[in-house]
Amino acid sequence: MNYTEILSNPARMRIMQYMAINGEATVKELADHFPDIPRRTLYRHVDFLIDAGTIVVKEERKVRGAFERILKDNSEAFVDSCDLSESAYSFFMNLYSQFDSFNKKPHKNFKEEFMKEYLCFGTSFLYLNDDEMNAMMEELYEIPIKYEKAHNEKYGEGATGKLRSISFVSAPVE
Repeated sequence: MNYTEILSNPARMRIMQYMAINGEATVKELADHFPDIPRRTLYRHVDFLIDAGTIVVKEERKVRGAFERILKDNSEAFVDSCDLSESAYSFFMNLYSQFDSFNKKPHKNFKEEFMKEYLCFGTSFLYLNDDEMNAMMEELYEIPIKYEKAHNEKYGEGATGKLRSISFVSAPVE
């Protein structure tokens, strides 16, 4: 399995994130949640993720003469089988690609646009014991879920606003 192919595509990453948060969904639910992804493209990505084993078909049922698949998150099995170096490389290359795309656009005022787009990166060094680190990781995991739920309650499911990529990396300091 080529992890770089799986992880380097923003649409696949978004589908995987949705499945990790929600546990299961139909392709229709995914399509409703991601109206910016053309349906044929969404089906192609879902099939790719099924073939890769990151999501599985939990059940198929007949709905109005067609078969509907209920998909289930299988990211734990995916993560267990990942090569850490290859996964990290894919992650960082995806981030670099996003930054590079922004950087290649013509800018009238780079600093102003940098701030307007909330483009940021930085590093913090903290002394934390394992319990404190676990608590912080749990809080960090909950933040995007909290904001996505609040956004969906206010505007309904689907793409409203600007799609933003927020990444977090934790690494031991030698």
